[in-house]
Amino acid sequence: MSEAHISPPKTFGSKLKLIGPGIILAAAAIGSGELILTPRAGALFGLSIAWIILVSVVYKLFLTLGLARYTIATGEDIFVGFSHIPGPRYWFVWVMGVIYLFGAVGYSGISLACGSALYALFPSLSMVQWAVIVVILAYVLLLSGSYRPVEKAAFVLSFVLIVGVLYSLAALHPDIVWFFKGVAPKLPSGSGQTAVSLLGWTAGGTSTLIYSFWILEKGIGRGKSEEKDFKGWLSFIRLDTGISYFLMILISFAFLVIGVLVLSTAGTDGGPLIPAREETTSVLSRLLTVAAGPKTKFIFLVAALAILYSTVIGLVDGKSRALRSATKIIFPKSKKISDINMYRLYATLMCLIIFAFLFTKRPVVLIVLISAVEAPVLSISAIMLIYLMHKKLPRPMRPGLLWYVVIISGTILYLVLSSVVLAKTVFGQF
Repeated sequence: MSEAHISPPKTFGSKLKLIGPGIILAAAAIGSGELILTPRAGALFGLSIAWIILVSVVYKLFLTLGLARYTIATGEDIFVGFSHIPGPRYWFVWVMGVIYLFGAVGYSGISLACGSALYALFPSLSMVQWAVIVVILAYVLLLSGSYRPVEKAAFVLSFVLIVGVLYSLAALHPDIVWFFKGVAPKLPSGSGQTAVSLLGWTAGGTSTLIYSFWILEKGIGRGKSEEKDFKGWLSFIRLDTGISYFLMILISFAFLVIGVLVLSTAGTDGGPLIPAREETTSVLSRLLTVAAGPKTKFIFLVAALAILYSTVIGLVDGKSRALRSATKIIFPKSKKISDINMYRLYATLMCLIIFAFLFTKRPVVLIVLISAVEAPVLSISAIMLIYLMHKKLPRPMRPGLLWYVVIISGTILYLVLSSVVLAKTVFGQF
């Protein structure tokens, strides 16, 4: 399934021609968190909460750079790396495999949101019928098992979502001076839960780890890299991930501003209008029509559809690759099954799970629990990565002091806050 090994690009132009894994990561990570959570946060707390999005993006950027460093240096995907962790045999591979598989339950909600956007554009079919079509189209695209169609789709959908979101924002005529005055960092009273949600869900959750698989599919760093190639690949990776996370923060900030401008004074009493999560897209599109005309509503819905559809494609593709790796680690006899067939098996299974929950009552407890578990598990993944850097990488290939400072401080913050929220979620639901 993977492309042949290639040498690192040397010029800026050749690096630009090779970018791709970062675009898929951005397309997968920019999802319901940015589309739903960020506008609501803006409506409630204004621009002063923007710094939390920046913290989330910086932490995950550094984590992604660490994942890429490990994969390029060793030629191993991160799940193979996790198999080296001390303790019960393959215990963390099991943990990640379970989280990735059951995470597909939540993708039914993303698919229904796609259906909702399509229904608003073309009401000839119901929301559920459109959602079924969305899942079928995603499955057909993924069935080949090839990396390249996923990358091409990510480029197209990313272009559509960027143009659509920025057009929707520009139609509201935001004031630049107002923006820079408003983003002065604060933690408004009562914003703790929202702050933790933003930390966990902006720029993706455990899906960040999938970047390791996509760079291998691209042919980057296959086999252990020599020091010369290693430095060349790191230079490319910084560009690839830099573009990826720039897109994430651009879209997140755009939705935050849209939330402030459209929702913060739309309530019946002149206060914020906070729609139910599943209604956020439709409410925003309706209010954008009032504020900027029906053309803006159409463009916004198309952008929302691109965001949600790219998330489904990216997550199902990346997690199918990760689950394939996990299965071959845990059950060595499964190596008799070809890579492409194993990938198709998991892509099929995940799409069947999505289908099942399109037609049944969504298990809210399970979805909330899986969502709450992701943040502390991402923090634990960072700790595992630090361990692997010291045990598996020669000293010249290890990261510098800045990487450790960002990852350790960010991990402590994530682990403490997300553990508190997880405890509240578990006891609150049960």
